[in-house]
Amino acid sequence: MGQIKEHVRLDRLLANSGYGSRSDVKALILDGLVTVNGVPAARVDVHVHLSKDKIEVDGQPLKVAIHAYYMMNKPAGYVCSSKGGANPTVFDLLDVEDRGRRLGGELGIVGRLDLDTEGLLIFTTDGDLNHRLTSPKYHVPKTYFVQLENPVSEAEQKQYAEAVAAGVEIPPEDHEPGALCRGGKLDWKSDDTCQLTIYEGLYHEVKRIFTALGNRVAYLKRININNLALDPSLEPGEYRELSEQELSALTLTNAIL
Repeated sequence: MGQIKEHVRLDRLLANSGYGSRSDVKALILDGLVTVNGVPAARVDVHVHLSKDKIEVDGQPLKVAIHAYYMMNKPAGYVCSSKGGANPTVFDLLDVEDRGRRLGGELGIVGRLDLDTEGLLIFTTDGDLNHRLTSPKYHVPKTYFVQLENPVSEAEQKQYAEAVAAGVEIPPEDHEPGALCRGGKLDWKSDDTCQLTIYEGLYHEVKRIFTALGNRVAYLKRININNLALDPSLEPGEYRELSEQELSALTLTNAIL
């Protein structure tokens, strides 16, 4: 991430801090609801200093949002893209004011989930964090709840777990060649449900792993990224900001192999 400018236009600062569109913040300023060092701002284009000037909006101190961090429970039927097409995108589920850029950059998705896959999805404007969580060299753990089409006996469950731990050779799919997956962890919950933790982000990796093992994925939901768990109170399609504790869990370095 590049260095954040200390001097910024007031209207841009407010818009990028979640106070609405440029027209919304213009109205706030012209109505005298925005003060700089105790004095109502006279113009929308006045420049302010982030660390030196005291800015209040309707009597409340301005909370400068350098970056945005959101957790969403992605529903099936939405694509992880900012551009529309045959299917709606996960950005369509965000409030308009939350889709905009912040001082730190444009909002992006941390990794992707398939159209039919549900669960934990992170949005952020923090490009450094996005790279750290998605780059193959960091081996960030991601855990999925998996329901399989075919039940698996206890003996086969052990074979599956041993194969996953050793690294499964997955077949080619679409435009992607076959590959040897990095060893993961498989925990069985029943004869057809399990939790799979992987340390890469290969194309359709979870589905291809179980295809290679002679089964098929019927339902897939991501429940963890690093030490961050999906909030169980979030209904499909709902999202919220990450707390400081959750952001720490997401970025905890000792969870990155």
